[in-house]
Amino acid sequence: MEIQRHLEDTKTSKLAHWEAAAVYGKRHMYFIGLPATVLSILLTWFLSSDFQQVVLNSPIMKVFADHVPVFIGLIVSLLSGLGTFLNFNELAIKHRTTAENLHGLWRDCKNWETDFPDDSLCEKAVHAAQQYRKRLNDINRDAPQIPKWAWKSVKQQEEEGSTSYKNEPIA
Repeated sequence: MEIQRHLEDTKTSKLAHWEAAAVYGKRHMYFIGLPATVLSILLTWFLSSDFQQVVLNSPIMKVFADHVPVFIGLIVSLLSGLGTFLNFNELAIKHRTTAENLHGLWRDCKNWETDFPDDSLCEKAVHAAQQYRKRLNDINRDAPQIPKWAWKSVKQQEEEGSTSYKNEPIA
């Protein structure tokens, strides 16, 4: 009975953690990393001698060349600060690590009947159940909190068959 609870807990938690990891990873990449990289490249080009030579030929472009690099530099600095403050990349790593740890425990629980097919290994089974409990407690202690939106994704992931194998029914 305890193993069934561990199986259910690890299944739902790992799916929620994987969802959170994916979302935080995308947020970091698309809203902070990619814009900061593109703007940094653009800023470097604006400050380069090639760009300056083109700009010096036009008075309108001279005004553009004086103000735009400062504005882009400010945006890049803000994105860098937001990246550090919001810490999406580290959150994604923590959620992914937790999901992987939960997946390992889930697979161990999934193989319970194979590992302990009858009462002949009762003492080993009790010890294993205690170890599984300890592992689950340790994983949960070190895990970041799962956001509500990630919990909501679990049902859809289960319906899509994310935790079932071809030769068994979806639970």
